Amino acid sequence: MRFLDSIGPLLASSAKERVKQVPVRLLLAVVVAWAMYAADMGRWIPLWLAVALLVQAFELVAMAPFRRAEPSLRRFWVALALASTTLMATTYGGMALIIWSSNHPALVTLAALTLAGGLLTNVASGIGSRTVFFIGGGPYLAVLALMPVVKIVQGDTHGVVVMTLSATLFAGAILNVYWRVHAARQAEIQSRAEAEQRLEQAQAAMADRAAMAAIVSHELRTPVSAILAGAHVIRGGKLPEQREETADLIIDAGRLMTGMLNDLLDHSKMEAGAMAMESRDFELGDLMRDTARFWAAPAAEKGLTLEMEGAEGDAVWLRGDPYRLRQIINNLVSNAIKFTPSGTIRLEAAAPRGDDRHCLTLTVTDQGAGITPEAMSRLFTPFAQGSAEVARTYGGTGLGLTVSRELARLMGGDLTVESVPGQGAAFTLCIDLPAGEPTQAENSLDAVAPVLARRIRVLAVDDHEINRRTIALVLQPLDVDLATASDGHLALALLAERPFDVVLMDVNMPGIDGNEATRRLRASGGLNAAVPVIGFSAGTEAEQVQACYAAGMTDWLAKPLEPRKLYDALHKATSSGAQAEAA
Repeated sequence: MRFLDSIGPLLASSAKERVKQVPVRLLLAVVVAWAMYAADMGRWIPLWLAVALLVQAFELVAMAPFRRAEPSLRRFWVALALASTTLMATTYGGMALIIWSSNHPALVTLAALTLAGGLLTNVASGIGSRTVFFIGGGPYLAVLALMPVVKIVQGDTHGVVVMTLSATLFAGAILNVYWRVHAARQAEIQSRAEAEQRLEQAQAAMADRAAMAAIVSHELRTPVSAILAGAHVIRGGKLPEQREETADLIIDAGRLMTGMLNDLLDHSKMEAGAMAMESRDFELGDLMRDTARFWAAPAAEKGLTLEMEGAEGDAVWLRGDPYRLRQIINNLVSNAIKFTPSGTIRLEAAAPRGDDRHCLTLTVTDQGAGITPEAMSRLFTPFAQGSAEVARTYGGTGLGLTVSRELARLMGGDLTVESVPGQGAAFTLCIDLPAGEPTQAENSLDAVAPVLARRIRVLAVDDHEINRRTIALVLQPLDVDLATASDGHLALALLAERPFDVVLMDVNMPGIDGNEATRRLRASGGLNAAVPVIGFSAGTEAEQVQACYAAGMTDWLAKPLEPRKLYDALHKATSSGAQAEAA
């Protein structure tokens, strides 16, 4: 039964090819009848023609459903089609053997041609399936093998050896031709299938890109509108009591845009296989407490309670990528706050130790509406939301959970979810991490501008005017002597003319980029050859950062520039220790 099921789909092309062969078969039947008449076998001609027509009619009826390519055919029709093919080959092959045994020169020649033609037509009709070929060509091969036997039975052994060798060589040639044609056909089918698959993948990728562009462009309009509106309010200056509120609005909008861009960049890096993980020591309790402090205010504003469990007790030191872990947890807590109208959000952590490793488990549980089974199936799909209502109500690119799961898997773990509709959801991150070593906590400066010992001279190099204006705005509280340059050539010219205390260098610029400009500055031996150079770029890969230091930069910052980190870098670059090291 399975045999019939597997053969059925292959008979469509065979049926179409066999229909094309009907005129040839009918003409061959007439030629055989004429040869029979010439050999004084006229009494058998009506019977032969009747059999040939009936067999042909039977095959046409049996093959009709396959020619119409009907979607589903019962096994009865498959068996009937195979029977008609076998009967056709047996009829013409049997007739070839009969007229061969007559020893009439014309009939012997016609018998050989009939066998050759029958085998070649089955090569064409059975090209898609070896089984179909042998069902249709098997009787002809059997007749070819019986011809020398017929001669021996008739007592005519003259030339039997040559005949046997010739029949063997001819059968081998036919099989060799079929095998090559069949292999070429299979390769063509496979190539076509692969091409169609690539086309489907390309179309799906284009659809994904179109969806991404539509979603991102829509989502970016909200923070951009907030930033523009806030900026107009501040510039107008009519409502000074709202300036602090307006500034907070602009900051929140900027953070929202930064989060979207980070998700897009991370998703692109993962698709390209270019995402790199850090490996350094960190303390689990600090990570949890930082997260709780960061989200306490947003949760309180919505009337939610943020609970934390697992950060108490002895310090647990792990070795891994705390930045990416924090990114995952922040995404989960952000979603929990977004989708929970009231109630409690719970953040739990556990890291039991086994040998030199910890099995880290972080769970974020909310009391929201939960996730339906239909939405669960596409929860981790890029640019997909739980439903159209969720997309309209809450917005977002739909990348957060996708990026979080991929990050978890890159770290050797996984992100899973359990949810009952109407009873909230629990997202669990499980990662096996090695034990870490205690390290000294890093000091950090306040976000307010530090008081510098003297007025410093700063050169800011960036090809984008908005970035240069942003740097000037951020540095305004420091009262620095600021000069700007729009490309590497202008920067090198300014550095050759007058001294500077610090250079802020954009890494990615047209013409001479920041790395090349720094290399030329260090090799110049000029006035500012040893000046501290702080590079900044949106490329945060370890290789890109290392390339900046290799070019001669003394420090590096990620875009978008955060005022606190910029102040910290300037303070470090202009301190007495840094100046002495540069000298």
